[in-house]
Amino acid sequence: MNNQRSVQRIIQNNYYQAWNISKKYSNILMNNSKNDKNLEICFAIHSQFITELRTKGLNNKNNKNYIQVWDTLLNTLLRNPKINVQRAAVKLLHQTNVQRSFRN
Repeated sequence: MNNQRSVQRIIQNNYYQAWNISKKYSNILMNNSKNDKNLEICFAIHSQFITELRTKGLNNKNNKNYIQVWDTLLNTLLRNPKINVQRAAVKLLHQTNVQRSFRN
């Protein structure tokens, strides 16, 4: 029973750690949201986000909601050139990260 709890605790910690990493990078995007170069910045930040997940072993195929929200952002940026839509997509990503990340 304790072993199962330990496994579940590790899974939960990894989940929150991944969302906190995602929030860290969305904070960078929010700080640059007034910049009209959202498309270029987002792809660079996304690459850094994925690299950090891989480095920490959190690029889990079973629970990838934290990756899907970034994919949604990038798809929105590619398909809609309107700057107000791009800014809204960044805000939505950040809001999702704030809601899902662990609060200290």
